[in-house]
Amino acid sequence: MRLLLTVDSYEWRSGSESWRPLPTAGGAGANAPTGVAVGNFGKLNVFACPQDPAHPHRFSVQ
Repeated sequence: MRLLLTVDSYEWRSGSESWRPLPTAGGAGANAPTGVAVGNFGKLNVFACPQDPAHPHRFSVQ
C-alpha cells in the first residue's frame, strides 16, 4: 500500500508559515474554517494499492 492522501484537522499550524488563510473578522477559527475534525483532531491517511486499483483502500487515523 502507498500513501495516497492525508487529511489534517487543521488547514495550518501556528508554527508553519508555508500557507495561511487571510484573517477573518475577529480572527477566531482561522485554522479550522470548515469545522471538520479528523479523529481526535488528528490526521486521516488514505492508502491505495499501486499494483491494482481495484483493491480496497486502507485508512489510518493518527
